[in-house]
Amino acid sequence: MKGIIITSHGDLARGMLETTKLFLGEDIKQVEAVCLKPEDNPDEFVDVLKEACKRVDSGDGVLVFCDLLFGSPCNCMARILDEKIDVITGMNLPMVLEVMTSREFGDVDVANLCNTGKDGIAELKKVLEQAQ
Repeated sequence: MKGIIITSHGDLARGMLETTKLFLGEDIKQVEAVCLKPEDNPDEFVDVLKEACKRVDSGDGVLVFCDLLFGSPCNCMARILDEKIDVITGMNLPMVLEVMTSREFGDVDVANLCNTGKDGIAELKKVLEQAQ
């Protein structure tokens, strides 16, 4: 099973993981939230991410969700990318929930997760108008 890292500026990653637990329960395996604080050194944060990846990887690799494309967490992940690590930026709850519920059943389809994230963005008034 692919390990999961959720990383962000501030506590967003921790909040995303805690919200995921509301849907899936407390016992989510091979997942960690890694939060970058204002006082953190980027070089040291790279090491924190590297260690987190080692902890969640059982041999099937790691999928990392970052809050912002080219934000510091994303840039730090870029420094340790290899063939066993995939990174998706612009994370949202629909994509995180999808991977958490599907990763036990086979390969993680990164392109499909990105589509799930995009599909989860909608203008509610228009959706409701189309439903009538």
